Amino acid sequence: MTEYILLKFLREPIVPPPGQRLLTPVVLTDSKGYWVSKHCTIPTENTIKWWFRSGRTSTQGLEWLHSNLDSKIGQLDNISLYIWLGTCDLTSYDGKYISLRSEEKDTIKTLTDNNQHIIELFRNYPGCKLTFLQLPPYSIYAWNKYKQHPELKQFIEQDIKLLKQYTEINEHIGNLNRTLGSITPNFASDIYHKVNKKKSDNKRKASDQYNFNLNRDGIHPDTNLARVWLRKITKQAIFDCW
Repeated sequence: MTEYILLKFLREPIVPPPGQRLLTPVVLTDSKGYWVSKHCTIPTENTIKWWFRSGRTSTQGLEWLHSNLDSKIGQLDNISLYIWLGTCDLTSYDGKYISLRSEEKDTIKTLTDNNQHIIELFRNYPGCKLTFLQLPPYSIYAWNKYKQHPELKQFIEQDIKLLKQYTEINEHIGNLNRTLGSITPNFASDIYHKVNKKKSDNKRKASDQYNFNLNRDGIHPDTNLARVWLRKITKQAIFDCW
């Protein structure tokens, strides 16, 4: 996808929701929340609450919910909670550069286990709704290039492995949402471009499938992409909460 197509999508107006809002939309996420929420301008967008913290993993998100969910629901009444975590589970950050956290299945298992624990915790609040948002694709190589890493070649292989883990996580998220009767917007489609069919899946890296020029740094969305993601989350919130 291109900037032109993003802008074309944004030209479509949001239809104001009918009737009274029944649930308060809330997004629990990492630093993606900062870059998306800063573009909230219209009343419907401003109804969304953002619980974000940079670097938050699914383990930290689960711990935060255990400590705060009861009081937050007490303040907001029933909520529609959107879990948008996973980026910081798959990669580690050393203060400047990122790298693949593990080549094994342990990080995926931790994330899937934490998501299941969140579902179990949420059963205590039958008047609320839970949705797991799709993990947007991102690139270790593109981030480290943005940060001017002197030896980028090593991250090409890491990106290939990250893409496989990312795909598996989103399949898991899709399965969870089906059991919950929930729907997630498709964020990957906004930066997808045609794949080089000559490359096998084992050699295909994220940049072969996704246009990371629409990101500001390989992970976080630039202005128009952030506005598109906000628009998609807002439309989903209207469907779920009114």
